[in-house]
Amino acid sequence: MSTALVLQMHRLGDLILSFPLLHYLQRHTACSKTWVVAEPAFFQPLLPVAPSATFFPAAQGEALAASQSFALGINLSSRPASARILGGMQAGQRLGLSEQDGSLHVYGFWQLYRQALTQNNRGNPFHWSDLNVLDLAPDADIHVIGHTLPRPAGTGRVGLVLGASEAAKHPSSHFWARLARRLAASGHMPLFLGGEAEKALGKETARLSGLPQADLCGKLPLDALVGVMRRLDLCITPDTGPMHLASWLGVPVLNLSLGPVHARETGPSSPGQWVLRAAMSCTGCWQCRHGRLGCHAAFSASAVARVAEAVMRHGDGLLHQPPALPAGLELFRTERNDLGLHQLRPVGARRSCVRGLLEDFWQAFFLALYQPSRLPLLEPALAALAASPLPVSRLMEGLHAICAACARHVSGKAPLAQDFWRSHPPMLRLLAGFCQMWLENAQADPHRQASLLHDLHTLVTQLKRQ
Repeated sequence: MSTALVLQMHRLGDLILSFPLLHYLQRHTACSKTWVVAEPAFFQPLLPVAPSATFFPAAQGEALAASQSFALGINLSSRPASARILGGMQAGQRLGLSEQDGSLHVYGFWQLYRQALTQNNRGNPFHWSDLNVLDLAPDADIHVIGHTLPRPAGTGRVGLVLGASEAAKHPSSHFWARLARRLAASGHMPLFLGGEAEKALGKETARLSGLPQADLCGKLPLDALVGVMRRLDLCITPDTGPMHLASWLGVPVLNLSLGPVHARETGPSSPGQWVLRAAMSCTGCWQCRHGRLGCHAAFSASAVARVAEAVMRHGDGLLHQPPALPAGLELFRTERNDLGLHQLRPVGARRSCVRGLLEDFWQAFFLALYQPSRLPLLEPALAALAASPLPVSRLMEGLHAICAACARHVSGKAPLAQDFWRSHPPMLRLLAGFCQMWLENAQADPHRQASLLHDLHTLVTQLKRQ
């Protein structure tokens, strides 16, 4: 019996984002068993709702990997221990970061792409849950990974997930209190959700809102949180682990995407969910570089309450009856495109956004670089860019410059500088970072370096003809 071993030793949200991969492995590969190494505090309460797999504690990962040969090993963690486990195990195929004899190597085109996003994710059009699957899915078609469509419970309860991994990623207690009072005045029952880390935030929000009975922060174990979420009509939440849990369970989600997060990358991955974010050019950053969080200022409790009411009242009909929004906010609906990939559909009037078109272009570009049969995707993406204010001529010049620099590196004439990716304009850094990572990853393999150069040159040349 062939077995796949998946290493996912990060937080709750990362584990849930690996569930579509587990679903895919179980149903659409030759592996008869799937084993997962993860943190018990996260996987044990989720066993009743997780895809079919056998979970093991992270502390047993090394011994487990040495216990037998595996058909497939996938490392979705950035921990040094997980890289050593992948490097030391016997596996017919490896994907992800691996350490062997003190040297690091990334296996898999899309796993390498994801590694290259560190501090360089501006313009990234791929959701992380999709990137987990793309190295395995034939022809980039991942319709089959399965997602639960949202459905309100009809209880009048609205969950407010108060916290996130960073303070910059969630609203203040004053915001939550104002929102809770507005929802309660409309006849809804707000519930403040969070773990031990949110106890102080929950207590303060309850005091400010005058709703002490709403505070459940630190009072619910994870398995009880699953039960509470399943009885919600809506979950209003920043980008955090409980948001991914709600989306996986089929709870309607209104994601307040603020701070250093990118909704197209780590927002709710299931189709039919809602994303509200600031209409700012810097949204989706990896780390805020401004003195104040302007994206927070765009959100008001009254505007979020109106959107929440509209979502609960109209559901899918909101696409045809969009709510009135302040100029500083944008509303999106999560969808799956023709390839099954996650995307954001604007709801209502929207300011002209070159960045969204550039993201669509990069999605088509990298799909074609990975699978040349996807080249037809590039023509409409490039045409849309050409009709926008973005100077396409500068984009094409930059693509040729990256090709030329890679050629000089491969020939040994001029190695890439350490800051190669940073030396390019923001609209080109996604490709520059990927190429730099690829060439460094394949530095002992001239054939792989030349292969990337050939594919990249062919693609850029074909683009020039369009």
